[in-house]
Amino acid sequence: MGWMRMTHWIKIALFSCLMGVASFSFASYEAAVENYNKGNYFSAVKAFKKLAEAGDARAQRVLGLLYIDGKRMDHDPEKAFEWLTHASDRDDVLARYFLGVLYSQGEGVRKKDKEAAEWWFYAAESNHPLAQSKLGLIHFQGKGVRRDYAKAAMWWKKAAEQGEVSAQRFLGLIYMTGKGVKRDDQQARRWLLAAAKQGDVMAQYNLGLMLAYGRGGSQDLTEAVNWLKKASKSQGIKMSPFVKLGTSLHQEFSEVDKWYRKAAEQDAELVLIRNR
Repeated sequence: MGWMRMTHWIKIALFSCLMGVASFSFASYEAAVENYNKGNYFSAVKAFKKLAEAGDARAQRVLGLLYIDGKRMDHDPEKAFEWLTHASDRDDVLARYFLGVLYSQGEGVRKKDKEAAEWWFYAAESNHPLAQSKLGLIHFQGKGVRRDYAKAAMWWKKAAEQGEVSAQRFLGLIYMTGKGVKRDDQQARRWLLAAAKQGDVMAQYNLGLMLAYGRGGSQDLTEAVNWLKKASKSQGIKMSPFVKLGTSLHQEFSEVDKWYRKAAEQDAELVLIRNR
């Protein structure tokens, strides 16, 4: 499950790395990016290797991500770790984030939560939102660092303000429960709404419940049902319990609640807090 999550972020990172052609200054790197975007993968990978060997940090990072992704070249986490380390030595922030991911997953290197935390801290200091969000998570869990809810909230807030969706969701959830921050239902609703608009299922679900119960603002059953439908649709849940919302909301929400617990069992990172 963890590897699937990392592969998802690898794809996003590769897309981000390879679409911003106009910002790159070296023609050879531009040509490699252009070839990759056109689907000329063989020539692009060959160029990235040549550039990486010449010391281009961006090419080293891309090469590392390609070795992790395993689509355009053999999946080789050890080589990925090697090239990402080279890129990090040249102050590439995204490479540092992914070194943290490799340490946390034990891919290409021995699993070390403390090392993962250190790499994410280096990237977070450069204001990288994914690294900041990860720091929030590990401080909340006490994984590789001492458990500290206040620091978790601090890092999530930094990432959330940059639009990082999981940080927005977690920030909303801790405002619901008062873990690391003063309980504030209005702030909880604000951040859950921000994450829900980005398609985060857990945020949509919790926002629906807050609207249904009138927490953090006025009760709005229509909007509650809309968000709960979106959350359930994402997981293929039948929505018959929500077609007619009556007064016994606990019973009406039972169907989604079953799915929520199932999701939490499958992936602890999706749901850290359950407010009852």
